Amino acid sequence: MQYAPHITTNIRTGEKKVAAHIVEKEAYTIDMLSVEISTATTVTRPDVKAVIDALVDISMRHLCEGHRVELGTLGKLYPTIRCTPTKYLEDIESGIKGVSARFQAGTQLTENLKAVSYTMVAQKSDRDSALEGRRESIYSVVGRKPKPEPDDDEDGD
Repeated sequence: MQYAPHITTNIRTGEKKVAAHIVEKEAYTIDMLSVEISTATTVTRPDVKAVIDALVDISMRHLCEGHRVELGTLGKLYPTIRCTPTKYLEDIESGIKGVSARFQAGTQLTENLKAVSYTMVAQKSDRDSALEGRRESIYSVVGRKPKPEPDDDEDGD
């Protein structure tokens, strides 16, 4: 998985640090999945697409009804509610801000993600800015971890 360094600034202290952000690749669509699944199985692409579309539609309906949707070793989707606490029970409905869905990775997906290897790349905007001298490089802002100096005193002198 590719990641790029990104400078973050603590809004209280102004301290700058560097963090890794995933370099997003092209989205993998249902159509693309359908082609790949049909190639790996004996099911035609239109049939695979129809099943995936039905999975999406039916999952949305069940989530909207308050059900958790479990997707095997991939994980599960479940509905959550955003609500501002109120003092009185009668006012609780006016405190509801909305409902959304969350995804919780399954154990197999979690294990697979632990095995991912990482490669650092520079994001285009960082490369362009550094080349044109418009801003400091990430290394001058947050620095590099100092490399240990070779021990010149190996004989014990």
